[in-house]
Amino acid sequence: MDTALVTSGGLQQIPRARRYGLGTSIRYRVGGENVWREGTIVNISVSGVLLVAQKALEVNTSIEMRFVLPIELQGESAAELLYRGVIVRCFPTEGSGGEVKVAAKFVSSRFLRQSGRK
Repeated sequence: MDTALVTSGGLQQIPRARRYGLGTSIRYRVGGENVWREGTIVNISVSGVLLVAQKALEVNTSIEMRFVLPIELQGESAAELLYRGVIVRCFPTEGSGGEVKVAAKFVSSRFLRQSGRK
């Protein structure tokens, strides 16, 4: 796994998981809500995701996220995944009409479906 070193509080460097830009759609909902909202994945790593959302979410809020990985692995078609996580950061995007970037740390994941073999 590729990593970069990140300075924490100026004192210690810790490994950071490599990010992969996707630019794909994501559906998300706050824990306990029934309504799914639409967003866009900015980047993803083994530890979490950064997405563009329509409204701010509070840090430490539980979140469920569903998205399709738009890649083929070992002859298998794209897969839909469900992740549960926690919001760790939320900040406004530059020049957007109220959109925000939301960073969520993954807590658990589940494979939902696969389109079929090619």
